[in-house]
Amino acid sequence: MAKEPASLYNQCLLAYVKNLNHNVASLDRIAELRHLPTAILASIYDQMCNFDSLKDILLVQLTDLDTFNRLIRQASLKQIMFKCVQTLMTAHRMVVSELQTNFCRSTSVYYLRNVAVTGAVRDACLEEYAGAQKREQGQNQGQKDSSSWRVVAAFVDQIDNGIRLGSFLCESGWLEDSLHVFNITLDMIQLLRASYMRYLIELNCIQKLLCAQTAFCCFKEANVTCAQALAIIDKLTQQHQQELKLSASAQPCSSGSSSSSSCSSRKSSHSLSASYGDDVDALSNIPNSLLANIYQQISVLHFYRSEYDLSYRWSIRALKHINKHTPDRIIVDVLRQVAKSCVVKRQFQSASMLIKQAVCRARNSFGTNHQKYADALLDYGFFLLNVDSIANSVAVYTEAHEILCRIFGPRNLHVAVAHEDLAYCLYVLEYSSGKFDSATANVERAIDIMKELVPSNHLMLASAKRVKALILEEIALDTMASTIDYNRCKSLLEQSEELHRSALHLSLEAFGETNVQTAKHYGNLGRLYQSMSKFDDAEQMHKRAIRIKTHILGPYDYEVGLSIGHLASLYNYHMQKHLEAEELYLKSIEISLRLFGESYSGLEYDYRGLIHIYEYTGDQARYDQYSNVLEEWRMLRENNQAVRNNFPADLTEDSSMEEVTRKFFQMCSNINCLTGEPNDDELTADPGEGDPSSANPQEDTSPAPSAAAAVSPALEEILRST
Repeated sequence: MAKEPASLYNQCLLAYVKNLNHNVASLDRIAELRHLPTAILASIYDQMCNFDSLKDILLVQLTDLDTFNRLIRQASLKQIMFKCVQTLMTAHRMVVSELQTNFCRSTSVYYLRNVAVTGAVRDACLEEYAGAQKREQGQNQGQKDSSSWRVVAAFVDQIDNGIRLGSFLCESGWLEDSLHVFNITLDMIQLLRASYMRYLIELNCIQKLLCAQTAFCCFKEANVTCAQALAIIDKLTQQHQQELKLSASAQPCSSGSSSSSSCSSRKSSHSLSASYGDDVDALSNIPNSLLANIYQQISVLHFYRSEYDLSYRWSIRALKHINKHTPDRIIVDVLRQVAKSCVVKRQFQSASMLIKQAVCRARNSFGTNHQKYADALLDYGFFLLNVDSIANSVAVYTEAHEILCRIFGPRNLHVAVAHEDLAYCLYVLEYSSGKFDSATANVERAIDIMKELVPSNHLMLASAKRVKALILEEIALDTMASTIDYNRCKSLLEQSEELHRSALHLSLEAFGETNVQTAKHYGNLGRLYQSMSKFDDAEQMHKRAIRIKTHILGPYDYEVGLSIGHLASLYNYHMQKHLEAEELYLKSIEISLRLFGESYSGLEYDYRGLIHIYEYTGDQARYDQYSNVLEEWRMLRENNQAVRNNFPADLTEDSSMEEVTRKFFQMCSNINCLTGEPNDDELTADPGEGDPSSANPQEDTSPAPSAAAAVSPALEEILRST
């Protein structure tokens, strides 16, 4: 088929760009570019990306803050700007650091250190500046007041530029630079006189700062930012409640009332609570979309910290503020986060509905070559991985990775994280085959990118190294089984140990001992030591992992079952503790059946473990029983595989947000989900101080007992041990 010729517009753009060079006449033309309409200017810059000889010229153009801010103001041009910035960064033209430095320097010199400017903005009321009271006071403003308003206008414009620039850098993966921009912008905002509008601007900046801090694993700073956001929300809510009470008190009583005081009392103390109940946010005058965004970011922070119960509650609270007027980007982000929270709570039916809605809405609103769609696919891949649909998960992760590569190029943190996610999924897929070439290539690419973009002790790098350690361990075991190359096996296992210990050290620094991520690292070391024949060390690591996970998640969580199965394997195959191993296998099977059903892939290892025990002990009846169970599992697995491979035929739902929200809450069965309200102490506490023992994950049959109850003697011994 003949190639469609380029439009006359595109041919003109290409001809113009081809004639650009470093001679004087050309440079004069380039200097006039910024006077072109914004869309045409972006198209020219887009074409310039294709010529290596023009990248230095493009760098000069894009590091002009006025030009850059003008371009990123138009949402339709954002994808082009992502490409331009990434093209320069890949070519080692440091446009991002220059933009950040230029903005911070100009803000500091012309605004923060300028006494005349800071004095004017401290005295200015933003509501008056915005025109709320302009008509009443306009006649009284003299020339001096007009000059002051121009100063305030420039100050507010710089704040707006900072929020937009920081958001762009954060979205494009340049998180550290975005933090500098957001922090200095927040310094500007906090110079403004306290008012409702100032607090809304501050909340908007804070929620974007919180997003960047969380993504860059700056958890201590994120805790402070989170507390600031909640303090402002509390302040504005209390102020609005007082205004409502005063308004209610000022209304005249009906003629049937016995006294005006009793009428006022009834209105102020009863009518508000009757109208809104315990929903404190309903008494707030903060826009719903802003509250949804903030609560969603708080949920993400807790999710990163593996505080899944708190993450779940805050995500539910964010969902309650979604309606038909909410911008699509916020809807997609909230749906994604609630879905992820439901996945870790093992509420898979709810998670399925929400993540499919997020994917559909991202695709319909932004198209299939957009970052939002890729983000939704990454979370859909996470869901599929957790429901044991591994092949489909690999397909989804691969598509998301390809989209991000097209948008951001090869040298980008978003792309690095996608490489890591895909590597882990491939590792799970090929676990039984031992073909880890693709998984290894992806994780090594992730590590190479991160080494270039983050410090050597960064948690993002540690996470990627953890995945590499898992892969190296399996390669070592396969090598051990197929060859007698002892030295290579030993080297691979030692590399894996170094990576696991490094990841554990960073996790302890960031999260402390009582954290799911820390427990996972202990579990990984336990498996590694088992492979290295350090059985006593392996036992202690597995026991630590079980104790921490059970304390945080309860005794019937997937993570607990996983660690119990690993300890059972150690006892069974290496330490000859067959009675203890049998009890642990049965417990692991019980958890898997509760959560995933009879065709869950992980059941194979537990069934094989029991068969090995009964063969060793000569228990022929149970050997035959579990051999039959394993055969039935294989048949169920084969029958269910066709259903699992239907991706993505069911991604066609197009319900209103009201219908989605109503259906979700109907699917919820516990009080926390129905109310969506974190406890008062959790709302006011530092987000790192949530009580992990309060976790009470929903079960498929009956409520799970507490961590201290209904556990076997062997598990009790594990929980007590240190």
